[in-house]
Formats: sequence, C-alpha cells, structure tokens
Amino acid sequence: MFRRHHAIVATLCLPTIALLSAGCGDDEKATPQVIFEGRLERGTGNDCKDVGGLFEIGAFGVAALEQSSAPIKDGEPFDQGSVAVICSVTSAGADEFDVVGSVALSGATGGFFRVDGKFKTTGEQTGVHAIFSSRKSGNTYEQLDRACIVRYATAVQGVAAGRVWGEITCPKVENSGAQTSCAAIAQFRFENCAQ
Repeated sequence: MFRRHHAIVATLCLPTIALLSAGCGDDEKATPQVIFEGRLERGTGNDCKDVGGLFEIGAFGVAALEQSSAPIKDGEPFDQGSVAVICSVTSAGADEFDVVGSVALSGATGGFFRVDGKFKTTGEQTGVHAIFSSRKSGNTYEQLDRACIVRYATAVQGVAAGRVWGEITCPKVENSGAQTSCAAIAQFRFENCAQ
C-alpha cells in the first residue's frame, strides 16, 4: 500500500514538475532600455549653427531630491514618438568591453544617438566614435576621427556586461552636408544590452 501511494503521488507530480521546469531553461531576455540627454555647443574652432539641446529620453533622476531615474524600454512611447534601442556590451578581455549602443526617438522632438568603442572599467575612455542627430533641425553630426571621450563622472556610472553609463564629449562633430561642425556633449545610460 505504501509503495502504491508513492507511485500514485509520483505519477501525479511528474507532469507538474516537468511543466514548471520547462520555463526555467527559457530565460527571457530583458528588454533593452535607455536614458539619454544631449546637446550641441559651439566649442573651440567650430562654427556650429545648431547650438542647443538635441533630444531627451527618460530621466536620470536626482538622488539628493529623492527623484528616481526613469529609463525607457525599446518600443515604448516617449514624448511625441516611440523609442528604438539597440545595444551590446560584451567582454573584450580583463576589465574591457566592446560597446555599441544606439537609440532613436521618432516624432518632431526626437533624434538619433550612436556610440561605439572599447571601454575599460576605470579612467577616461578614448578613441570613441559617436553620431548625433536631431529631428528638429534635420541635421546629423558625426565625430569621424574617434576623438570622443567618455567619462564616468559619478560613482554610479561605469561599464559592465550588458550595461554602460557615462558622459560623452566630442570636440568636433561634423555635418558634411551643411559644412559645419559643433562640439557635442551627452549623458547616456544603456541597460539590458546583449552581452
């Protein structure tokens, strides 16, 4: 009787265990998300005609004011458009990562930002390439010589597998169509990236 009872319980539990464990192997990937804020400035030796803000997505928050950050996920609406995020932050050796991140915001106040380069976990990140555009002006600017620098300006900024948060400064982003150049400054936070 005792063996039959265990056999019945085991028979009834096995399908349930199989059903529950089926979901365990199928790790759902988190949706990439971003916070971005950028602007163009005249800068040294530039003749910038598009001085001012590019576009913003989400909110970085202010710890001192107890304001939480608000990242926006890929495919979500924001402001007058929707957000498209593609990013990967993959290991490239000890304390170094290959970073590629891009975000586009549709709508009249949107724009596009892309950053790529090798990022270490400490120090200034040099040799970084970036593209900035604004839907308001219709202009696109690119730092062709990879002279952008990314800094981790606060203790919470940095790089790790699947995420990167920093402040980028590009001394001379160029718009070849309008034959003009600007300095570009932005803060970006990509999360849930491919790793």
